[in-house]
This record gives sequence, C-alpha cells and structure tokens, in this order.
Amino acid sequence: MSIDQSFLSSPRYGYPVVVATTQISINATMKAYLAGLTQPLVEICYVADAAGNPQWISLTELKQRSGGVDPFQVPADADPNTDPALLALRNARFMVGFKARIGLPPGIAPLDMPDIVVFGNDYSNVTFRLMCAEFLVVSLKPGGGYSPATWLSVQQPEGKPWMFTSIVNLREVTVGSDKYNTLPPEVQKAISGFNAGTFGVQQLLFDLDNAALQSIPTMSGVEPGSALYMVLQQDFLGTYFSQMQEDGQPVLGCTITRIGPDRSSLNITNVQMQLGPFVDGDGQIVPDPTRQQRDLATLNYLCAVNNESPLPPVPFAWNWLEGGEGVDGVVALNRNVFAAYIKDQVFPYAIRCCILPWVRVWLDGLYVCYSWSGTPYQTPSVTMNPSGETVLTMSYSAKDSDEAGLWGAAGEMELSTNYDMSVKFTGNKIIIAQSLKIYTYIRVAATGSGGNVVDKTVTSTYTLGVDAQGNLTAVLSSETRDDSKTPGVNGFLDFFTNFNEFARDVKKWASDISEAKLKDLPLAIARSFVFPGGNTFVFKDVIFSENQDLVSRITYADPSLHLTKLGRAERPKARILLSREESLQPAL
Repeated sequence: MSIDQSFLSSPRYGYPVVVATTQISINATMKAYLAGLTQPLVEICYVADAAGNPQWISLTELKQRSGGVDPFQVPADADPNTDPALLALRNARFMVGFKARIGLPPGIAPLDMPDIVVFGNDYSNVTFRLMCAEFLVVSLKPGGGYSPATWLSVQQPEGKPWMFTSIVNLREVTVGSDKYNTLPPEVQKAISGFNAGTFGVQQLLFDLDNAALQSIPTMSGVEPGSALYMVLQQDFLGTYFSQMQEDGQPVLGCTITRIGPDRSSLNITNVQMQLGPFVDGDGQIVPDPTRQQRDLATLNYLCAVNNESPLPPVPFAWNWLEGGEGVDGVVALNRNVFAAYIKDQVFPYAIRCCILPWVRVWLDGLYVCYSWSGTPYQTPSVTMNPSGETVLTMSYSAKDSDEAGLWGAAGEMELSTNYDMSVKFTGNKIIIAQSLKIYTYIRVAATGSGGNVVDKTVTSTYTLGVDAQGNLTAVLSSETRDDSKTPGVNGFLDFFTNFNEFARDVKKWASDISEAKLKDLPLAIARSFVFPGGNTFVFKDVIFSENQDLVSRITYADPSLHLTKLGRAERPKARILLSREESLQPAL
C-alpha cells in the first residue's frame, strides 16, 4: 500500500487536499534545529538544606560559599577526603549538580543519530528524546558513620549519548499578526504577498509546558533513588524545555489559511492536523512497528478549500509511503476536487461548441428559400463520475428542421449538432477527448443529400511530470481526426444554389471551437500554504492513484534537511511551468 491507494474521494474521507510528511523527515528537521542551536551551558546546583534535602542554588552563590570552587571543574578522580576543592564544597553543603548544553551529541553520524520524535497514535502520545551536545553530572556525599565520602563526576560518553525520553502533546497555535516576524523565513516570504486581514497563520508546536518525563538514561555511578537521580528526574526536563523555548522552540508545521471571500479557483482556507501511524494490509495500526515502519508514520495536514467546512480527522487505511523512495512526504489532491477544477476551466470553452440550430424553408413564388443559423453558448449536461478513470463528461445535442410546399415537396432542410467531451485521469496523464458533429440534410424538390458537414474529434493528452528543479510540468500532445464533408466538394450539396454561403457558415461554426486552457495544476497550491517544519518543498514525481487522486511525492526544497547532511544550502523553489508548448489546453 502506498500513494497508489490514495482514495480521498471516498465518503469516509472527502478531504480536498492532504499533505503528509514522514516521521523521518520531521526528525531531519529536528536534528537541523538542534544542530543550529547556540544556547549556553546550563549549570544546575543543589546544596543540602537544614533537613538534608536538596535545595537549588545558583552556581555563582555556590562559588561564593565555597571560596570560588566550581564543582564542574573538579577532576573525576579527586579524593573527597583530601582534595581541597571537595572539602570546600562539603563545607558549603554541596550535594549534586549537572551541566548540559542542548544540541546533537558528538560522535554519531547523522544517519545513525537516534530519532528525536516518535509519533504515537494521536496528538497526546508523542515521544520526545532529549539530547545534549554536552552533559556532565556531579555528586558529593560527605560520608558519616560507616559510609565513606564519595565523589562522582561523569561525562556523557562520545558516541553513546544519554537520552531522556518524555511524552508530549502537540498543539496548534494561531499566530498573532504582531508575531509574524518570528515565523520561519519561508513562511514570512509567503505571507508577504497577501493583503493584511486576508489570511491567518497556524503553527504546530510541542506542548512543552505539559510534558511528562518517561525515562532516565543509565549513567555510570548514578543509582536510582539517589539525590542526583531525583534531581535529574524532577528538574532536568523543565530545564531542558525552558532552554528550548528561550531559543525559539522548533516548529513541526506551519500553515497559511485564507480568510473571507475567496475569488480564486482553489485556495486552502482551513487546515487540521492528524498523526498517521503505520498500518498493515487491512488498514489496521501495526502494534509493534519496526524502525522503518516508525519512520514512515506521517503527520497529515487535512486541508479544506474555498471556505468549505472542515471534515473531522479519520485514520487513513493506507500508508502514504512504503520506504526506500528517498522522499519526505506526499501531496494528494482529491479526484473530485481536481475534476471540478478542470470542469470550471474548460466549461467556458465547451459551451462555444454547444450550438443550437435553427432552419426555415419557404416558397417565394416559384423559388424555394432556405435560411439557417447556429447559436453557440448553449449549456451542456455535465456528469461528474464518482469512480473510474473517466472523471468528467459533457454533452449537448440539438436538432431543427423545416420544409416547404405541399407535404414538403418543394424543399426540406435539417440541421443537428452534437458535442461531447470526456476527461480521463490515468497513470501520469490527463486525457481530454472532444467530438463535434454537425449534420445537415438539404433537399430541393426531388434532389437531396445529407452528411456531417463538421465531424471532428481531438484527443489531447497531457503528460504530467517534474523537471530537474522540482517544478510540475505538463506537456501536450494532440491527435486530430477530421471526417467532415465539405459542401461543394466531390459533388456534396453542389445542387444547392446557396452552398457557398452555407459552406462559409459551416467554416465559421468550426472556427468558433478554440483551445480550452487550464491555468495550472492545482496540486501546487499546497506548496503555497503548507510548510512542514516551517520549510518549503519541491515535487519529485506526479501520478494518479488507482482511485484517480492526483498524488506527488515531495522533498524539502532545502537539501540541508535531508538525512545525509545538516549544513545550509540554496536550491531553486518549485513553481509551475506554463509555457505555450507545455500549458494544459485541449484543442480542436
């Protein structure tokens, strides 16, 4: 199961647009965040109060009490019975302390770095691993009775980091306009094109204020239940997250929504977020996923468009990715939404091919007179098919006839029109087939003839793809068949004295049919409104699913967020190519 099973048009879902980013891509963002932190060392110290319980004290005050001794500078092999620094700390009633700097632990290659975030089944079950670039714990026990004095100073081993784990909730926060300057740079760039008051911004953040510690790592010499262990258990989590908030906590996702009347063809106006655990072939959550399966769990952005009411989150019965693709996520567009979008784009052109015929035949003395016209811009019947590759059909037909003389013996004329259009989504192609037929029968006295004066079919195939810069492309190829019978050619209607005039009108009707141009691929709208981790993305490929959703695998536009490196780099951002040769335009 993968993007081939995308079925957003199912009554169970109905979401117009979904952007899904994998847990592994979220972790790449988090690792880039930790790699870029410049926080100072945090130094926490405790002394014994009158009852012998740990009491917090600043390092500055501790040094004043101990004559300038810094416990974090005392060697690990110092003797607590004879070392002057430790004796001074004992006199100052020092008990325990830790020193830490938030960041990526040294000695581990980026690809081997443990996950920082592990998704659960919902917002309230996200595991967060606390990592430090530097970590030192110290403990002084003065001894007494039969217990000797002990000194412990343990450094986080290189390549084997100490990792605390916590359970955190995710929360969506509306960003006030006075805080827009704190948004990620790519989001600030996007909103600069909107007028004030026409949009809103939401961020998905960790609820750091309500995090709960789940486990403490094993540290050599730090015994469960000891004063140092208790201090780490009670204070490390809050200290760590407070430092994260001071530096600007990481953004898991950022979305822009439009507010008020939306005159564009398709704009995102509401976004809900959902966690998507890895599921088995029956759509059931895998209870004990492998590392790769955990990596493929997704954070899903459920997008509503054009001010439609948002739909409640429902777990998907498929996985968006299967692994090994080397991508960060998926964008999916509901087949019904895309079909409606195409309908709105081609309808103004289709109605030009929907022609209402009118004919009159009468006697003027000994002469038989004929008059005819065709009025375009009639309304076709439109069918939006809920399933199958043919997602949309339009059709129109009309007929008129008249005769002159007793029982029509003097002359007769019939004119009928028929127009059909079908739109098919298959593979990576949009196939738009059009057919226009105009049938004419004309009789003068006993001589008559009929045929399709217009009989034209055009199959326009748009092959969708992605170029080297991550831009969506659509290349048009067209096949035309013309079986029209032209008046005056090969004897057709040459008995009709007005055939030259009639031929001119037929040519005009055929020329009224022009290219129906689509503006763009609406799949690209997601890139303007959804920013996983506060970053933009580019497209890797594009295809229709088995249920005709338009789906594309995506990667971060900033290659520094890929797992192989954590540096900074520039790359062109995705856009839509709409050159004359590559535009979406069915033509007759």
